[in-house]
Order: sequence, then C-alpha cells, then structure tokens
Amino acid sequence: MTVASPLPASGGHPSPSPLGRVFWLLGVIPSNLLWAVALWALAQGMTPLMLGTFGVLLVYTGWIIPTVWRAAPSAHNPNYGVAARGLTVAWGLNTVLVIFFLTLQQVAQ
Repeated sequence: MTVASPLPASGGHPSPSPLGRVFWLLGVIPSNLLWAVALWALAQGMTPLMLGTFGVLLVYTGWIIPTVWRAAPSAHNPNYGVAARGLTVAWGLNTVLVIFFLTLQQVAQ
C-alpha cells in the first residue's frame, strides 16, 4: 500500500495553469495594453514614457514566452499548445524588432 503525496509530481510546484488562461489573460491582453500605452506615448511625443514602456515590454516578453511554453502541455488539444508556443515566440520576436526600430527612429530625430 502506498501513501499519496500531498505535493504534485512536479517537485512541489503547483501544476501549470490551463493554456487558455495563460495565453489570453496573461499573454495577449496585457501585451496589447502595454503596446497601446507605448504607441500612445509615441504619438504624444512622450519619449520617456514610451521608452519606459518599451523596457517593461521587453521584461514582460522575456517572462511570457517561457510561461506559455510551460503551460502548452495543459491544452486539451496538443495542436493548441504548439500554436500557442509558435505565436508567442513570433509575437516576442516582433516585439523586440519593433522596439529596436522605433527606438532607433527616436534616436535619429
């Protein structure tokens, strides 16, 4: 007879959140809100706010990619996990490139 451990098999860490929650609520929505602030600041000529938001976006992107990656296996359909990983990595690369070129544009002005 074995005794069930009260800790999850993942070494004491709680099981990953469902992919939908991580992808949409922690990924897509906050990322779009941060981009809305950054682009509004750019349009208003508020360079310090824009650059600060860019910094937050870069840190956030570095956090959300592995978070979605770890949550992907919780998808009911494995294809959703693959799609979420690919879309998140593509969004992250896009974020880094757009920030780079917008910052370059601001420096050139």
